[in-house]
Amino acid sequence: MAGPAHYPWDPSRRYRMAPPARNASSDAMIAGCEAVGITATDAPVALNTEDRQQPHFGLRQACVNSGSCHQGCRAAAKVSMDTTYLPFAVAHGAEIRPDATVTGIELDARGRVAAVVYVQDGRELRQRCAALVLAAGAVETPRLLLHTGLANGSGQVGRNFMAHPSVQVWGRFDTPMRSHRGYPSSIISEDMVRPAGADFAGGYLMQNLGVMPLTFATTLVRGGGLWGPALTGAMDDYAYYSGAGINGECLPSERNRLTLADEADALGVPRARIDFTTGSNEDAITAHAVPVLRSILEAAGARSTMVLDRTAHTIGTCRMGDDPATSVVDPHGRSWDVPNLWISDNSTFPSSLTANPALTIMALSLRTADAMLAA
Repeated sequence: MAGPAHYPWDPSRRYRMAPPARNASSDAMIAGCEAVGITATDAPVALNTEDRQQPHFGLRQACVNSGSCHQGCRAAAKVSMDTTYLPFAVAHGAEIRPDATVTGIELDARGRVAAVVYVQDGRELRQRCAALVLAAGAVETPRLLLHTGLANGSGQVGRNFMAHPSVQVWGRFDTPMRSHRGYPSSIISEDMVRPAGADFAGGYLMQNLGVMPLTFATTLVRGGGLWGPALTGAMDDYAYYSGAGINGECLPSERNRLTLADEADALGVPRARIDFTTGSNEDAITAHAVPVLRSILEAAGARSTMVLDRTAHTIGTCRMGDDPATSVVDPHGRSWDVPNLWISDNSTFPSSLTANPALTIMALSLRTADAMLAA
């Protein structure tokens, strides 16, 4: 992990490496926050800012500020499964079978997982297993469980689908910002995680934004409704835009859920259908955040701003808990119904919190692995 020497909201934190270099968008976020009295600093990030030899992988270089973190890191500076856990697993005997899709789960007479059925290269194959870990995320994990009818004694599989309210405000500056260069979202503020006097539960964190042109264009379409000349005009000014956005708390609700559609995919598995609507609490968070974000960008020098509504991250649908009547897995990710079935992804989250879920997923996965090995 790389991060600042001092993290204002948790001074006890220590990071192994210094934060990545700031770009113009980051500098604007810092300047705008200072001007309006909001604390901001370099965000903790899972990347190298100095060369590192990774066991079973090799050299992972320091960040070269290419800005392509969302698309893939050519320097291997970014922490991802292909540079860390997968090489480690293969070195210790794991076998990776690419382009293989699980379509079924078989139980034995005792109600334990005996095998998985999967399709690879057009062939249906079967793999026996002593234990099964599902780690396909908050859409594909419940989809498979609903398709097989397993681990749903509580009726909670697919329920409580959550997505962070993640409204963005983009400012048009007079000087080029080139926000796609350098590490994206490198500045953070937690001042609004629990804002005083707010009319909503929870809160939101704020970060600056850096996206590639295609991502910016699709957000303009989906979040702002731009099309035709309005879209191409905004894209002509792409280099002059810098943005700020939020990760807001999404409250769990049983009406927000994933079910199986009538339509099936090419392998015959029903597609996922998601019914999701933000509630009054999420709407209140967004309404609170927009003027705050706008004030930051205007204080930094933006001559105009636009609001792009969106959500981010898929969370929930196989919640963990202490009661098998109201949850899918126990606090260690073990199915209440099928004793050798484990879930290790963001579908087990009972709440969304305000942070990007990646590091929490990793931490819970290590915890689940320890519990599975001890079982």
